[in-house]
Amino acid sequence: MTRSVLLTTDGTYPHYSGGVSTWCDQLVRHLANVDFHLLSIVHSPYQPQVYKLPQNVRSLEAISLWGNEDPGFPSGSFADSYERKLRTTKEKIAEGFVPSFAVVVQSVFAGSAADAMAFGQALARLQRYFESYDYAETMTSSLAWACFKKCSAQPAALSMEDATTCMRWLVRYLTITARPNIVTDVVHASMAGLAAVPGVLSKIQYGTYFLITEHGIHLRELYMSLSRMNGSEPCRRFLLGWNQAIVGMNYYYADHVTCLGEFNQKWQVAFGVDPAKVEFVPNGVDPLRFFPEPRAPSARPTVLTLARIFPLKGIDTLLRAAAIVRDQVPLVKFRILGDVADPAYFAECQRIIAENQLEMAVEFGVTKEAGLELRRADVFCLPSVSEGLPYTILEAMFSGCPVVATDVGNVSDALSGTGLLVRPNNPPELARALLTVLDGPGASGLRDKLSAAALERARQHYTLEKAIRPFQFQYEGRQHCHQTLQSA
Repeated sequence: MTRSVLLTTDGTYPHYSGGVSTWCDQLVRHLANVDFHLLSIVHSPYQPQVYKLPQNVRSLEAISLWGNEDPGFPSGSFADSYERKLRTTKEKIAEGFVPSFAVVVQSVFAGSAADAMAFGQALARLQRYFESYDYAETMTSSLAWACFKKCSAQPAALSMEDATTCMRWLVRYLTITARPNIVTDVVHASMAGLAAVPGVLSKIQYGTYFLITEHGIHLRELYMSLSRMNGSEPCRRFLLGWNQAIVGMNYYYADHVTCLGEFNQKWQVAFGVDPAKVEFVPNGVDPLRFFPEPRAPSARPTVLTLARIFPLKGIDTLLRAAAIVRDQVPLVKFRILGDVADPAYFAECQRIIAENQLEMAVEFGVTKEAGLELRRADVFCLPSVSEGLPYTILEAMFSGCPVVATDVGNVSDALSGTGLLVRPNNPPELARALLTVLDGPGASGLRDKLSAAALERARQHYTLEKAIRPFQFQYEGRQHCHQTLQSA
């Protein structure tokens, strides 16, 4: 029986590259008997699509949070839009919108203490309201602003500047309630943040089976991002409260939640997931794309990093470690391949390179041949501050490339002694580990030993079948799976 699944993403598939996008692409390609509909939250209406979609993806809907003159969701023809605006009177806003909006704002300021059921029901009522009335007219009305100011006055009123900033954010985030539900058998969210809200709304309206897969832990990574944010403390608290309330609601309504290992599961339970809902499902790698092959010794020892350039990947730590390694191994080469997701952070990385005169030792770029790059490298290094179960670690293991990584997320579980682990944000410790496998006594033999052990472990625990089959099981209503996985 063909099943239909709404797969929701935020800042990933099919408009951005990265580990979550890899997982999404594997899922839709290898479950070819499932009809997928994609809902992709993007940061700009001009964001290009970077993945070619297979035939079983029946529709793609992109929701742009920013870059549109008017917030909201397209409402059909000009005539339809005009009629909706005419219907959106002060009386209708006061009667049909303000009571539910008040619950939403109160939930945001309650944060982790918000009533998850009440929050979800309020969002569902807003969605029903926006079926008939104009989003931009409503959200930018004086009644909406007055309601926000009143509900945000406790325990202390926001300044006018902070209140305006927070209201602008809320106007954009609540766009998710302005789109009508796509009726499917399952809603599968690829994160527990904003992208999971359609699962809650479908659950409330239709009783749709709602599944969340977390690769990283959204709230934990948010804490780290907020620590770098330049905004005021009240604005940071607002963002924290919004995300705490959203994640708590999503966990409450979800029928099933998957994680990438024990580390993530502990955080999910701490943030409110019922432990009985949680299942460990690993990521998996295609051995036809990632495999080892003999390589000749290189004149320049090469350390490879495959990662998008943004703070959680710890590229600044890698560069500071690279300066230490270069002083002992002058010909060493660091290749950092990935798109620039944070231009300001990339500029910071460039400053580190200039300060340490690393121009001849460090190379940035992008690649579509990750397997080939791994087979050419002497060491793979992932210096992240936070991770779930990164594909690049598993790909390196399958490719016979020894791994040096930070001990974050489920990296330790994945390697299980077949690679070297260091603490995050510690350049000297990272440099020592890299020197051990590049230039230490018996370094060549150590690389061979780590590579062989990692390859064996990867083939045993991190195949595509182990990664995909549990979701086929979920989609088919937890019945026994008779069908074999379809090849891409």
